[in-house]
Amino acid sequence: MDIVLLGPPGSGKGTQGSLMAEQLGIKLLSTGDLFRGILEDEAHPLYPQVQVVKDGRLVSDEVVNLVVKDGIQKPEYKNGIIFDGYPRTIAQAKALDEILLEMGRQVDLVINFEVTREVLFFRILGRLICPVCKQVYHKRQGLTRCSNCGTELVNRSDDNEEIIEKRLQEYQDKTAPLHAYYLSSPAVYITISVDDASLSPAELNNQIFEKIKEKGILLAK
Repeated sequence: MDIVLLGPPGSGKGTQGSLMAEQLGIKLLSTGDLFRGILEDEAHPLYPQVQVVKDGRLVSDEVVNLVVKDGIQKPEYKNGIIFDGYPRTIAQAKALDEILLEMGRQVDLVINFEVTREVLFFRILGRLICPVCKQVYHKRQGLTRCSNCGTELVNRSDDNEEIIEKRLQEYQDKTAPLHAYYLSSPAVYITISVDDASLSPAELNNQIFEKIKEKGILLAK
């Protein structure tokens, strides 16, 4: 099964994508992680095109499509993919359809994460990440080290108000139109509200699977 996660930055789709990937036995493909990997290697041929993300801007569709097409050819993605951070535009969505069609596949499920602006800023400005295993935490948890590997937690360099504003505007301008695109596609489409800050990731995960079940899709955790 191939699943697309939609939602603004900080909506929690990355955390839920990781949980679902583990539960379903498929791989999570995060363009954010792919980009950060490239930014750590200035000799990478795509470094000049990808470095615009440091300013909160989006990488061109052509470059993103090349990165994704190359990435999903790897054997670990043969059983299905959860796409986090891709596609971001209609052009990318059409490119993904073509890429998957060549593989005899299609987008089967789209999960849209809805969240208010206030909750987004609270989530993002308090976000901490493990630089080794990429586990995401929040300052309200009171942790300073990763519970998985013990590495000291850090703030992401792009988690500041100015860059968040740019990313949200980019999302509204370029990514929001994807909702209509996928609503008119063969994919099953569900919407999840993530405004309730009291919900744990596990509780939200249960809500997602209940929504999927309501659509007649049975996924075994």
